[in-house]
Amino acid sequence: MVTFSDNNLSIMNLFKKIFKLSGTGFTKNQYYESMNMALKRLNNGYTMLHYPFFVSESDSFVKAQSNLTDYCISLLDPIENKEVVEIGCGNGVQSLYIWQKFNPSKITGIDLNMANIEIAISEKERMNAEKVTFIVDDAQDMKNIPSSSVDVLLNIESAFHYPDKTAFLKEVHRVLKPGGQFLIADILTKPRKVRMRLWGNSMSHHFWNHNQYHEEFKKTDLEIFRSEDISESIKKGWTMYKNWLPKIKRESFLQNVAFRIFYVLNARINLYLLNKQQYHVFTGCKRAA
Repeated sequence: MVTFSDNNLSIMNLFKKIFKLSGTGFTKNQYYESMNMALKRLNNGYTMLHYPFFVSESDSFVKAQSNLTDYCISLLDPIENKEVVEIGCGNGVQSLYIWQKFNPSKITGIDLNMANIEIAISEKERMNAEKVTFIVDDAQDMKNIPSSSVDVLLNIESAFHYPDKTAFLKEVHRVLKPGGQFLIADILTKPRKVRMRLWGNSMSHHFWNHNQYHEEFKKTDLEIFRSEDISESIKKGWTMYKNWLPKIKRESFLQNVAFRIFYVLNARINLYLLNKQQYHVFTGCKRAA
């Protein structure tokens, strides 16, 4: 029998859950903790942590995320049998997807967040992915990646967290082999500088604009092949969130409510922010000696 106090407790727990899902995003580590928890429960397994990319109205959220990875890889020369490093690998799901689909000889994922790397290692072991390695390391000072050792370097939706992107680009140049390729997908400010105040300084957002990137590419002797604004495809990807909601069904009615609220809030916040920013992809290489 459900009593009045039981109902009150359930409602309180619901609001705690919503706060956990959407409110813990006030620091970077808590944000990714919340995202990992929410997306795992919503999709019955860990998913990539980056934005969706529109290809088809029928795409699920997971497919829309893999669309972005597929599109980024399509901008590079074939990576089969290449040594790949993913900087800012998050929970490792994207590195594992790349290993399965594109068959690099080796892929190493690095992330500064220990909790993300722990998830990545557990997923690697579950999938018996011997060619995939995950380590804790700093994108601005990659102590575990030797110089001139990498064929392909990927950095998708992570660089806006780096306070010293100049150091990061110097590290990209250092670890790449001569002629090695890189791809950086980052969220940029538009010409008028925009400061992210929604999460405050604790989320560690450090945005550059297009001109800042190109100036630093020149200084670090990285050659740019392609510079593309894919904001419209990303925004259109987020507009599909209403298609995903009917498929989200948990055992508990209150869980359904909490997760649906999380999905809606997350999608609408990202759509709002993308109207003030640009989602940009840079591809290029380290000049051959």
